[in-house]
Amino acid sequence: MVIRLRNATIKAIEDTETKRLKLLRIVSKAEGAKLTLELPEALCDKMNVRDGIVVIVDSKPIAKGDKSKLYAEGEIFKIGEGGDFEVVGAIGGLRFVLTLANPTPAKKKVFAADRFYLMLL
Repeated sequence: MVIRLRNATIKAIEDTETKRLKLLRIVSKAEGAKLTLELPEALCDKMNVRDGIVVIVDSKPIAKGDKSKLYAEGEIFKIGEGGDFEVVGAIGGLRFVLTLANPTPAKKKVFAADRFYLMLL
């Protein structure tokens, strides 16, 4: 099963304590999802606050990843289920935090393996 956040919006692009890194906050109210990504500022240059964005997360490589703004492979460090379902991981050593309200068992299964794939369109 794939997690798709079709009507997601970039809520904020913030500076981090580390030089040349930005913290990208993406929200999908329809899906009840929040995504926080730490990315190099060069990847954030073409993104603006309030831009619409599509987020796809899968446990297998995603087809057509070369047509995206960002395509990455990450690893999972922690999964928490207290209240909301929260996944903490890293993409190339940079922070990835995904919070889902009321996820289906199929969406939880995406994070059953150690690795995940992320695509931003």
